[in-house]
Amino acid sequence: MNQFKDKVSETLLIPLYMRAKESSRADAIIHDPIAQRIVESIEYDYSKFDTAKMSEIGCAIRCRFFDDMVTEFVRNHKNPVIVNLGCGLDARCQRTVEGISDVAFYSLDLPDTIDMRRSFISEASNESYISKSMFDTVWMDRIKSEHPFGDILLIAEGVIMYFDEATLRQFFNDLCDRFSNAEIWFDTMGTLGVKNQNRHDAIKNMEATFKWGINDGKILESWNQHLSLIGQISPGRFFRSRQTILMRALSLFPGIFSDFIPI
Repeated sequence: MNQFKDKVSETLLIPLYMRAKESSRADAIIHDPIAQRIVESIEYDYSKFDTAKMSEIGCAIRCRFFDDMVTEFVRNHKNPVIVNLGCGLDARCQRTVEGISDVAFYSLDLPDTIDMRRSFISEASNESYISKSMFDTVWMDRIKSEHPFGDILLIAEGVIMYFDEATLRQFFNDLCDRFSNAEIWFDTMGTLGVKNQNRHDAIKNMEATFKWGINDGKILESWNQHLSLIGQISPGRFFRSRQTILMRALSLFPGIFSDFIPI
């Protein structure tokens, strides 16, 4: 059963399924009982992802990384505000409750996806759902208005690579026009990874395609004078005992493997 009108939206099932599978392991990197419950509730042929071992481990590492970054950001800022872009069916607010129960948390996605989300995940007491495209500046203006002195953290997990450079440039420029005290953390593909996406173990089974990749995050600083790269972090650094030999090898080549980029 395909309940998605948008090809990119359907990709939310990949990390959802991988979080659910990971949660059943004795050595789980993340624990997400909500994902397990949702997977059991949605009629879908998940079996096509069962051979995607690199994505299985990669999604778990990525999820844990961003969860930890939210916790760290909240700990280190006086007025933290968290915005989870392209949230899909990700229960990040519910997973990272430690220390953030009184922190403003926004989960944003397209209206159809938010409607589906509401049927599976109730908003936490400190969470607000936003039914908008991440490229719609209305939500940006709302966050700025409601939190004029907020320390803003934007998380875009598994999202950026599905859009072309022109769209992303405008997105970052729109953010820079509105926020002077914000960070955005996201993952992206290397350029060779985008070119060879037909070999990607999970995406090859979907209709959505990668449209943008980057090898050197410093390039983003040329998009807007207010953009400043904080770092570029390879997922290959984390939970190496769980990674396949191929994953360890690919992590040495930024043009192929994905990276976490904070700016």
